[in-house]
This record gives sequence, structure tokens and C-alpha cells, in this order.
Amino acid sequence: MTPEQDKDTQIDVDIDEFDPSQFEQKPGDTANEKPEEWPSPQPITTNLLPVLQLESEMIPEPLRPWLTDIAYRMKCPLDYVVVASINMFSSLIGTRLTIQPKNRDDWTIVPNLWGAVIGDPSSMKTPSVSEVFKPLHRISIEARKQFEEEFQRYEAEQVTYEVQKKVYQSQEQDRMKGKPVESPVGYPEAPQKPIERRFIANDPTIEKLADLLNENPTGMLVCRDELIALIAAWDKAGREQDRAFYLEGWNGNGSIIIDRMARGTTHVKNVCIALFGGIQPSKLLGYLKAATGHDNDGFVQRLQLAVYPDKVPWTYTDEYPDKWARDKAFALIQQLVDADFADIAYDADEYNRLPYTRFEAQAQQVFKEWLTEWETQVLPNETGLLLEHFTKYRSLMPSLALIFHVVNCESNPVEVPGSQKRLVSIDAARMAVKWCEYLQSHARRVYGLLDTVSAVAAKDLLKHLKAGDLKNGFKVREVRQKGWAGLTTADAVDSALSELITRNWLKEIIPPTPANGRPEAPHYLIHPQLIFKNE
Repeated sequence: MTPEQDKDTQIDVDIDEFDPSQFEQKPGDTANEKPEEWPSPQPITTNLLPVLQLESEMIPEPLRPWLTDIAYRMKCPLDYVVVASINMFSSLIGTRLTIQPKNRDDWTIVPNLWGAVIGDPSSMKTPSVSEVFKPLHRISIEARKQFEEEFQRYEAEQVTYEVQKKVYQSQEQDRMKGKPVESPVGYPEAPQKPIERRFIANDPTIEKLADLLNENPTGMLVCRDELIALIAAWDKAGREQDRAFYLEGWNGNGSIIIDRMARGTTHVKNVCIALFGGIQPSKLLGYLKAATGHDNDGFVQRLQLAVYPDKVPWTYTDEYPDKWARDKAFALIQQLVDADFADIAYDADEYNRLPYTRFEAQAQQVFKEWLTEWETQVLPNETGLLLEHFTKYRSLMPSLALIFHVVNCESNPVEVPGSQKRLVSIDAARMAVKWCEYLQSHARRVYGLLDTVSAVAAKDLLKHLKAGDLKNGFKVREVRQKGWAGLTTADAVDSALSELITRNWLKEIIPPTPANGRPEAPHYLIHPQLIFKNE
């Protein structure tokens, strides 16, 4: 679908268009009105904004066969697997290599990205992401085996160390007493405790995550099947500081001090957290509504790699995975894990805390032109949540350019390492610009969900009307008293009623005001085509 096309898309399950012949009309229903006396009810649809298609040229060439094969076999949007792979690469680079996007300025960006795949429960979000992250899990298993072997050696060396330390202490006591010491020994050197290299975590507490980041200062990827569940966990008693910790980790170059009564003080030098997961549109909508008020913590705005693609038509497929493409991608990922970026990075120094690189001359001009247009043409025309989201593209474009450049360099190593620094290329910069345009269209669809609030609330209420949960002639307070999800506030109920009246599912009856009495609240008649329980 192109941006010029428009499309009616359901956020959740479709609402049936009811056939009057399917229902039995009962005497007395809807104030004794007959179905033909009511206008035909209209289906409730939600209008999603169009998004740009992900083109194959936007996928780094070494990963293209692997990712397209996954999407084809799983019948999921290609967007899901490509975005997940970019997020994975951002976490593997972490603080090991940053980019200074301006030619002279020392503004430094860690290519640490947050992303999300958005779709209903049947869109293959979790399986597709899990398939992309398989190399990371395989590398993690190998790292765990290596750690266990090193830890066994450490324990043996620790025993020897303790024995040697006791011998030394005994000799020192003899010296103090003036006794001769035969074959004196020096103080033994303590063995160094090994550290397990970690790449990914699923549901760590911030205390454990702080420990993992201290042991893995280049960064960690936190992956959740449902990102909204992570946000909900932040509201639990005792986890109030989790939100601030994660938000601190978005930039990737900050530090934090955690004070706990039981654990004492933990200093985290590098708080670099890449984040990725799935989100259902209906749950995301609830969070977006909260973000328009006082509960705006900037979480969704940090999901720069958030994509909400159209559904892929399902067809039965049963084919072997492309082994050549998979092995090539796995080898590249392992190569990136082991890379030192000597051909790309300038070393950290007294003015630059982290290794860094820059754009080559032509790529620098691409960035300058893009940033100028973004700041003068795009941002001044935005407001609210979209403006907050798009301001973070200042770091997104250079981050993507660096990731694409690293993938290209690792797949095409130079013959003479270290002969000349390989600065971020013009091809990587142009691809990053194209990605910003693509992600911009998805962001507009995501935040455009707010325009569907009344329709979603109406669909929720209509489901309860179909189930017979409200009697004919119900009043607003009866809906509020039910405490149904999505219908707990006065605004939500009012918008749902207004939408259903507009779509001819309900009629609002306003009783006449008594001459000397209190006005009675309006009540609502239900379309006779709906199945509901009699009073």
C-alpha cells in the first residue's frame, strides 16, 4: 500500500454487520418499535493511516536473504524481522562504537535503539522476533559454557591461593616472633573471578540489570513479548524506580547510582539498554491516551524503531530454511560480537569517553542537508506526542547510519587492517535517511490511533450490548458502574455512546423536564436487531 492510498482497517476483531433475519423480534423490545422503524446500523471501523512499504534495498545486503526467508516462511510482515535485526545489531555495538555526526562538534551518539513490532495477536510478532534473535541466544549459550569452564579453573586457583595465603601469613607471624623462615614466599596474587558475557535479558529487576551492566558495560538488550507488560510492572509497589532507570538507559551514555538498604550502593558506569518487544494496538492505545495527560513519561516516544505494518495475506508454506543465508547471517553476527572496530573507530581519550567515528565528507553533507530539512520543515509543523517522537530522530539517523556502516564493514573487511579509518559511508547515510522517512510514516499511524478512541470505545460497548449485559433503556451511570475495561471514565463512555448513536445502534431519549422537579438523566434504547436480555 502506498501513502496515497487509504484503507479501512480494524484494530481488533471486526464487528459483524447484522442481518435482521438472524434475530427474532420480541414484543415490547425497544419501546415496541419495529426493526424497520430504525435506520440500518452501520459497522464500526477504524481508519488507520497508510504507511510506506519496506523495500528490499533498505535491508543491509548481507542480511537480506536471511530476513526475507524468515518473513516468507512465517508469513509475517517483513518489517517485523528487519526491525528486530537492526535493534539486535544496535545492542551488539552498544558503547563499543559511537558516532559524532558533526564534523567539528563533539556531540556523541551511542547507537542504542528501542523498538517495537505492533500488531494483533495473530500477526506472528513473537515467533518472528524469536527467529531473528536465535543467533544471539546461540552466542549466549556458548558464552555461558565458556564462563562455566573459566569458573571451574577459578575455583581451583582460589583453593591454591587460599593455601598460599595461609603459608605467607604463617611465615609473617614467625618473622614477627623472630623465628627463622625457610623458603620464604611472597604474598600470592589472587585469581581474577571470571565474568559471564551477557547479551540479552527478558525480565530482570533493575538491581540485577545494574549488576549485568556493570559486568557488561557495552550494553544489554532487554526483550519482552509484551512491552506494555513491562510498563505495567513499573507501577507495582517496590518498583517505582524501574521506569527512571530504563529511561536513563535509552541514551546509552549515562551513569547512575542505585541506593538500596539491603544491597547498599551500586554505581553503574554505563547505563546502555537496548529494548525491543511486541505491542497489541488496543493495549498501546490505552497507553497513548494516558500519555496525552499527566502520565506522559516519554516511553512511547523513545520507541524509534516502532513499526505497525499491514497484515500479510496468509498462504500455506512448508519449506526448508535457507541454510546458506542463515549460516552467512549467523557468521556475521558472531564476527560483530568479536570485532574490535580497529578499522573504524578512533580510540577513547581524555576528551572522548567512548570510541567514536564520523561521517566521510559526502555522507557529512547528506546528514547536514537532512538535519536542516528536519529541523526547519518537519518539526515546526508537528505538535504534541508526534513532536516529542520526531525530535528524537536527531540521534536516530546517525545511529542507523553507523549500524549499516558496521554491517557493511564487517561483511567486507579490508585487506590491510588499520591502514586507514573507514568513516561512515554515503551509502549508509542515504539508507538511514530513507529509514527515517519509512519510520516517520509508521509513527504517524501509531499516534493516529488516538483518532480512533471513540470508535474503539464504541466497539467495546457494542460487544457488551450484544452479550445482553445492559437492558433496554439503560443510563450512563449503569455503564460506569460495570467497570468494563476501556469504559471506566466519563469521556470514554460519552464518546462510545455518541459513536453508537451516530452509527444507529442506539437512540438517546431525553425525558421532558418536570415543571417543578429535577431533570431526569437521558436513557438509551437499543436497536432491535441486537440480541439482549429482557428487563
